[in-house]
Amino acid sequence: MKQFIISVLLLILIVSIDLQAQTRRQANVLPLNNGWYQYDFSRTFKSVEDEHNFYISTGMRMTQELTWKYTGVIAFYENGILFDPVTGIELLINKEGQISCASNYSIRGTVNRNGGFSWSGLVEEHGRLNSVFVKGTLSAIPITARGGKEFDGVYHLTDTGTGRQQLARISGGFYTWTYIDNMEAGFTPWPTLIKTDGTFSFSMDLTTYIDIASFQSTNFTTGFLTQGKVIPGQGISIEEISRTAGLGNDTAGPPQIYSGMIIRAGQFPNEAIPDSIETNIQKGRSSSRTNPVPNRVSYPSWYIDLPRKTGFLYAAGEKIFEVSETAFTMAEAAAAADLADQIITRIISEATDISANTAQTIDDKIRAEALHRLNYKIINRHYNNNTKTAFVLIEMKIE
Repeated sequence: MKQFIISVLLLILIVSIDLQAQTRRQANVLPLNNGWYQYDFSRTFKSVEDEHNFYISTGMRMTQELTWKYTGVIAFYENGILFDPVTGIELLINKEGQISCASNYSIRGTVNRNGGFSWSGLVEEHGRLNSVFVKGTLSAIPITARGGKEFDGVYHLTDTGTGRQQLARISGGFYTWTYIDNMEAGFTPWPTLIKTDGTFSFSMDLTTYIDIASFQSTNFTTGFLTQGKVIPGQGISIEEISRTAGLGNDTAGPPQIYSGMIIRAGQFPNEAIPDSIETNIQKGRSSSRTNPVPNRVSYPSWYIDLPRKTGFLYAAGEKIFEVSETAFTMAEAAAAADLADQIITRIISEATDISANTAQTIDDKIRAEALHRLNYKIINRHYNNNTKTAFVLIEMKIE
């Protein structure tokens, strides 16, 4: 379980910088209203199966995580569904703030009254089992916070140093963009907000964390921050700064300066011009709905609806594998990873309260709590012979 403790400590450092911002959120966002939201979040991708296989082959514990942190992301909520434009997932959010997903029963989470949210789940990728933990903030965007029609148009921008080019569309107070220089972007651009004064900003950081048996550790972050301003009738100016941290390297690269003008119809083929945010969302949701919907009857009832009992936490995992005992082992590891995510959320909440009223630091609180909280027992197992899937339910008493 040592790798989960390390994961808790790492992820808390990533999200703890948001604690002050949490206190400034709107008083109550529930139930969510239809409309646009700023969806800033961190997403941690953990290779449960690779870690397990490494332990089996070497006898050593390994933690392997990738954490992406995004700001300036715009998401759309309508009729109980929030579409995440980065992961391409449709999240179901009911009026109490409970999060689920029609195409992945392992995804569960909560939106709090103040706009803070977290959700986690399991993803099979190339036959490998991975866990995903997402935490962030949802803030409603009223129409009065969005730039007016004077900013609308399609803009062609060029980096004055590297010559890199992009096309941007502004419509209804939102900014969408794409690169047109055939260079690898390394990410899918997401929509962002144009404020009433024409300014906008967004960022992305990627942190790679690897720890082997607590004696060999790597923690490296790279990312960028983009800030820009639109001047009606003139154009757009953007400054983009790349940054790295870790491995003895903590630097910010020279800024890339983009500038450009609004273009006339026909200067670029229509297929090169980025979609509006509405079209972006529509295409993303249509693509998401092509994913197969799992057969509910193939799942144990306790997997779909986890038990609820005062004083206890519950988590469940699943794994498709023809050897049942191996599948059970993997499913247990997945459940333990999900339990660790719940512990992270609880520790963050408790640390916020304590840091506001005592001199105890957040880090001290994390270490004190994490050392004794990862103690669970298996209370249910099921193997579906038809789908070759193992399901495991674990329980942990809250001290």
